[in-house]
Amino acid sequence: EKGDNLMEKMLTGLYIEDEKKNIELMQARFELYRLKLLGLCEYPQSVENFYEYIIENDVDFLLIDHELDKLHVSYKGIDVLKEIRKQDSNIYAVLLTNYPLDNYKTELEEYDFQLNKSELANISKMQELTAKIKRACGNRQENKDLAFMDTQNRNLQEILEQLRDMKKK
Repeated sequence: EKGDNLMEKMLTGLYIEDEKKNIELMQARFELYRLKLLGLCEYPQSVENFYEYIIENDVDFLLIDHELDKLHVSYKGIDVLKEIRKQDSNIYAVLLTNYPLDNYKTELEEYDFQLNKSELANISKMQELTAKIKRACGNRQENKDLAFMDTQNRNLQEILEQLRDMKKK
């Protein structure tokens, strides 16, 4: 048990939301589940600039509000997600909104999970959300680790072959 905790970095999410108080509320809630949530003070004028932030801050998952009216930007939450997914097709993304989810039928399939903000007052919903995030991010890390091990394995195979060839000579 203890050894695992050293390895386990705190997962980091980016909350794309136009109300500062919602960001602060969610940051406090997420902290209880050992998840770090970042909010932006300044929003880029263009969605292209989000991916850079994700790389710089090692972001593992996204919480996205659909309506970003108060930010005075020309894009909506779904536009941000589509842009980020161009660079990172399997980043875990959750839609959080105050509006009925039926309003977003077309966008919903783009997201891994959807919740109405009011549902988060319910502890079991909060537990479900954070468990899904942790599981998805865990799987993502395992896939990265497996890909790395595959590469290492191929490199070792090549070295072995070279050694065999040298031995033949």
